[in-house]
Amino acid sequence: MTTAFAFLGDSTLDFGNLSEAASFLGEPAPFRQKRYAGGGKVKASDGFVLGEQIVRQLGVDSGRSPARLTSAELINLSDQPLRQGLRGKDPNAKVLNFAYAGATSGRRGSGLAGLQKFDIGLRRQASTLASASRFLPSGSDLDLIVSAGSNDIFEFIESSRDPITRVLIIPGQSDNRRLANKVASRIVDNIDASLDAITGIYDEAVVIGPALLSDIPIIRTLSEDFKDKIPLLGGSLSSEFRSFVDQISASVNQRLDRKYNANDGDDIFAVNGIDAWKSVKSPSFVDSVHPDSRTNGLLASNVVSQIANAAGFDSFGL
Repeated sequence: MTTAFAFLGDSTLDFGNLSEAASFLGEPAPFRQKRYAGGGKVKASDGFVLGEQIVRQLGVDSGRSPARLTSAELINLSDQPLRQGLRGKDPNAKVLNFAYAGATSGRRGSGLAGLQKFDIGLRRQASTLASASRFLPSGSDLDLIVSAGSNDIFEFIESSRDPITRVLIIPGQSDNRRLANKVASRIVDNIDASLDAITGIYDEAVVIGPALLSDIPIIRTLSEDFKDKIPLLGGSLSSEFRSFVDQISASVNQRLDRKYNANDGDDIFAVNGIDAWKSVKSPSFVDSVHPDSRTNGLLASNVVSQIANAAGFDSFGL
């Protein structure tokens, strides 16, 4: 039976680590605007982030949900609690949150978010969980929820305008696919290396792939930068740009599926983030990147459904 969850990843799971770190460093709170008030102004939501919504919904039908979020603990990398054996943390916490808003799938934060100097990425979080595991109660059944990769894609798009423009202008899709697959491969390699680093610590893991990113307001805004790129050809690259972004997301989801879902009975299941996103009618956002709590709840319903229907993967969260 699941005794606890660990969250590793980005803003879809972080319900306070980045805000706590910002306060520790004397920086303004990253989610201080009124639109985040429903989330206590400490996370990228007006209520529950996706990870919280998933844990709240797991096991509800059976009445066995272990989702006692009131006992959740933030594992903030900046204050290095592991040196004190997690002193001050609830040893019986049901959610151990290592996730950071702005984290990439690598070791650092996103440069687009101004966090490239901070060692808060997924691979760093996994290393911290490996160290923390010796403080978990004996016999713990720890299940893992991982969500990372979207910040890598946003960062790549922002830093690679010229290469992207070149492949979009070239007729055909082979160059587009090659570049999209290059980005996706790096993300999946990072996720896999992170999971390898904590093999034997968790019982089962769910990895959530990136959403249909062309629906995200920031991508629609960035696509406007491409509307006048090929005036002599009588067209625009805006739609091609949005399709290219979705190619990257689709490639990540496909690679995760092939790696983790091919064998029944594996201890890792990859949730298709695009399928989850398509299940939501009229998604809404709190800012240019983050879905609101209502949308997160609807996404969570599909995520939980995908987990429930996964062959040989029937004890997660139970």
